Amino acid sequence: MAEKSQDTFFQHPAKTFSRRPAMPNQPKVCIANRSLTITVNPAFSLLNNYLMQNIPIQTLCGGKAACGRCRFRVLENASHLSPVRPAEKARLGEALIAAGWRLSCQSHALRDITIELPGLEEKLDDLPQSAV
Repeated sequence: MAEKSQDTFFQHPAKTFSRRPAMPNQPKVCIANRSLTITVNPAFSLLNNYLMQNIPIQTLCGGKAACGRCRFRVLENASHLSPVRPAEKARLGEALIAAGWRLSCQSHALRDITIELPGLEEKLDDLPQSAV
């Protein structure tokens, strides 16, 4: 049996690298304290979406939930985010999660949300010691 050439998949030069179809309804993230709304790809974490769109965000651990600096507070539609992951719960703790805080490296926006990002100069005094 003759093998199909992989070249047949990439016939059109304008094709993107992704084999997934374009998503017609990509979520919007409104960053209230920066008067900014961005469209995000739910396949990527919010941190990766910020970085791809050149939005300044603090991070030291590269998205491993080890530093807690990429945190954000959900103002509206918390249920439109991916579920809290164990690493996120370990870094933030129950109290901060209950207050609406999440880690952008662990969170994916599934539908529209409104959030607040801490200022770049904000201290990390309210994070559990394991997160600092």
